[in-house]
Amino acid sequence: MAFDFTTDFDPDNPDLTDDTEIQNEIFLQAFNSGDGELFNRLYREDSISNFSGEPLTGAARLAFFKEFLAPKPSLKAEVTHAYVAGDVALIGVKYSIDTTGEDGEPVHLEGVCTDVLRRGEDGRWLMSIDRPVAATGLVAE
Repeated sequence: MAFDFTTDFDPDNPDLTDDTEIQNEIFLQAFNSGDGELFNRLYREDSISNFSGEPLTGAARLAFFKEFLAPKPSLKAEVTHAYVAGDVALIGVKYSIDTTGEDGEPVHLEGVCTDVLRRGEDGRWLMSIDRPVAATGLVAE
């Protein structure tokens, strides 16, 4: 699958970087691509994502991302704070997602997210934990 990204990164071997602005753009582009496999590459193998409302890792996390991103939801995100200490980064994000529900009706999700990124031995920054808390929608219900 070919992608046309505005922020340059390698979709086969992504790096979220320790630059918060670039990191957020890469995350947005991967999510908004609708490609669950690409989005999952932003996560360490042992990462935990609570985006579904329950902690998922490995194959369960990938399956959720593929299903949720298939209708190409639109994510907007604004970093509210970021702290980097050595090989660990703590990121706060305010987000909104517009998508379509199973019934074909529009769905709007919004909330805040706390993310933990780690730099691996290969030097790449990847998601270790994401913990969105929705004020409306998926996780809030």
